[in-house]
Amino acid sequence: MIGTVIVPLDGSELAAQVLPYAQAIAEKSNVPLQLVWVVPEDGPASAKEEAQTYLRQQADAIGARAQISVRMGHPGEQIVNAADEATGPLIVMATHGRSGLSRLFSGSVAEHVVSESGAPVFLIRHETKDRQDGLVHTIAVPLDGSVYAEAALPYAKELARDFDAELLLVRVAETSQVYSMMSPEPVGAASAEAINEVTEQLVSETREYLETTAAALRAEGFNVKTEALEGFPADQLMALERQLAVNVIVMATHGRSGLGRIVFGSVADRILKNGTTPILMIKPSGEINEEKKG
Repeated sequence: MIGTVIVPLDGSELAAQVLPYAQAIAEKSNVPLQLVWVVPEDGPASAKEEAQTYLRQQADAIGARAQISVRMGHPGEQIVNAADEATGPLIVMATHGRSGLSRLFSGSVAEHVVSESGAPVFLIRHETKDRQDGLVHTIAVPLDGSVYAEAALPYAKELARDFDAELLLVRVAETSQVYSMMSPEPVGAASAEAINEVTEQLVSETREYLETTAAALRAEGFNVKTEALEGFPADQLMALERQLAVNVIVMATHGRSGLGRIVFGSVADRILKNGTTPILMIKPSGEINEEKKG
């Protein structure tokens, strides 16, 4: 599935912090590692030569697996083009570059790459802890019962197999929706009992779904745990990230009811902006055409 690991760089330490992860994934998957530097069209004449020199230095340190590519134009567009030209691309990039907010790794460029590229995008924040070794021991996969959300599972499985990592399947029973529909007026005993029955059913369905999904993965030889939560998905997932030692979160850019057609503004965006764990975002098949039509 992963055929090429693409790493956009800009010469900064913050951008280069993704290299341990990118190199580990490329080695485990036995695929090429392509280092890309996008030179703005209005950049100085020496920019292209400086980019080539920097990329060669990085490639020499990595070894024969590394390839380099210097491109010119809009950073987001050129990163997407590089992925389109590659076989089985996985883009691994930092969310911030030179001076914390470079042209290459500003939020708008990351948003462009995630929303416009069909390739999975592995995003790493400068707050990420223990990023030096690039090792992956536990992979969290948020699910909501939809086919869209399950599009993340094949990539989670590949990483789990390559790194011999544990899969943690997570689903949040959105009981908050039940309580939000309640009238501000006091409810009677019968109404309260009905509300409790609905919430219990939601939690039960959540646990049943997770166990069914986990059983199928265990039958394939994976080490799988499950975590059923209640409340608002983004809040619960953020709390889980803080509580557990998760190395990577793998999730689709949208799930049930089209929530978050473009990842920024969605649950995944909350996790990306407020968390510290690296997050691999998967765009479900066909989503690109739907967005372009819409």
